[in-house]
Amino acid sequence: MRMRWIVATVCGLGLLTALLATAPAAMTTATSAAGVPHIPLSESVSSPLLADCSSVTTNGRGYARLHGIALCGADTIPPDQPLRVETVGGEECGSASISLTSRGGGLATVAWRVTSTSGPILDVELDASFSGRAGGAMRRFAVREPTLHAAGSSVALLGSGRATATMSGTVETFTATCRIAPASVHVHLR
Repeated sequence: MRMRWIVATVCGLGLLTALLATAPAAMTTATSAAGVPHIPLSESVSSPLLADCSSVTTNGRGYARLHGIALCGADTIPPDQPLRVETVGGEECGSASISLTSRGGGLATVAWRVTSTSGPILDVELDASFSGRAGGAMRRFAVREPTLHAAGSSVALLGSGRATATMSGTVETFTATCRIAPASVHVHLR
């Protein structure tokens, strides 16, 4: 009797394991066939920092020349001549990234990071706005300590369902003032 029970239990567990292993594939196929787009639980996006070439100071030009930073021609154009400003939108001087992650219960973590390729970051003014089913919020982050990589995060109750986070702002480096090209992410919150 005991042997039959053990064999039945092992066979039952094997059947259950086989069903669970094929269920995600069946659900993925059904989801794809229905045309419903996949919305991740966590997503990140990077965006360039764009330099305002007219903001490069004399000290910024000297720093660029000393460190070989090819921003707006500051490393090669003589100090008595104007820098090139014809690049539409500005030249790239670093990058910014934002990520939105579902934490369960309608909670989301919004995290950002800024890196500079034009010298140390002196000041960051970053706006992160996020919204979901339960409302939205905007957080202004200000970092005023010299660094090459500035970062921050916030947690918000946005409710279950689709949520969006967007970043924008400015970053002042030792060489120039850079604008964060706006970027956004979309996730599904549990």
